[in-house]
Amino acid sequence: MDTELRLAVELFIDLATHLREEPRSPMGDSFEEWLFWHTPAAERYRSARQGVARVEVPLGQRRFDLILWQSLLEHPDLVLEREGIQLGVECKSLAASRGFVEAGNGVPCRTTIDFNSTVPCGRENYKGKFQPYAPLRGQPIQIFYALGLYGEVEDENRLLSFLLVDGNYINRDYNLHQEHRNISRGGFGSYGDGRIRERKMYIFPNPLTDEDLVGSVSLIAEAEDLTTNFPQLSCVMTKVKQTPAGAEYPFYVYQLEL
Repeated sequence: MDTELRLAVELFIDLATHLREEPRSPMGDSFEEWLFWHTPAAERYRSARQGVARVEVPLGQRRFDLILWQSLLEHPDLVLEREGIQLGVECKSLAASRGFVEAGNGVPCRTTIDFNSTVPCGRENYKGKFQPYAPLRGQPIQIFYALGLYGEVEDENRLLSFLLVDGNYINRDYNLHQEHRNISRGGFGSYGDGRIRERKMYIFPNPLTDEDLVGSVSLIAEAEDLTTNFPQLSCVMTKVKQTPAGAEYPFYVYQLEL
């Protein structure tokens, strides 16, 4: 098993266990923040425009050596590390419909997800200013997408559904990820010193609204034998993605054993 996949599976098990104990977990100010504080890491770093600061927290479980929460202009949102291996986690949260919050059924939220400027993929180029990761800049790292559905319960945002999804499930074409770039053109304006920045947005189907996954806490991965190493997981279904040319790629949906 790839080390990056092992990191993703262990992250999922930790988060799914927490959500089993507290099914409507208070989310705080943002989904990224919730993930940052609920990931058991020995060291935590928070990136901002002013630089990167280490966040001191009480000692606890240390499943990962490090977690880095990056700023809005860096990618991916979170980077986990253990024994020199990094895993990127891109976070996407969507507000639940009132009907879903109140009754737990119906259409949970919008059926698509927006990706600003970067084509989603199972491998994405690292963009960040964390000095220890300087050699990674512009290099591909493996990416999982953390998808959270939240709604207002008892006057606070709470997490209602959670998926950890292999980026290949959304798009597996790394060349496409590399080729599509924002374009900045000069020579604009009366004096020719202005620029036009063409900022692309990519829209993909939202797994949180898949009728098989609605309201669940699930891991979606390409590996079909995870239960061998992680008996606390159960493979509940297979989802097959098909290209326009007819090629098929199976993905396996895992949940905690009941």
